[in-house]
Amino acid sequence: MVWIILEQLARGMSWDEILREWPGKFPKAAISEAIAISDLVVKHEPFRGFNVGARRKSARRPAAIAA
Repeated sequence: MVWIILEQLARGMSWDEILREWPGKFPKAAISEAIAISDLVVKHEPFRGFNVGARRKSARRPAAIAA
């Protein structure tokens, strides 16, 4: 839904117009939150979390130690 709100803003809709189009679905503060995370949103791709780029170290033990 965030990308839909961002598209509506890009088309020039005001915050009040967007809220009227989505009555009771979210508060006005949600629009500012959508803007705040807009750089994380890619249209038509599922959200994979905020730390997608972070890699964890493997939990495997080296073969020499495990034996």
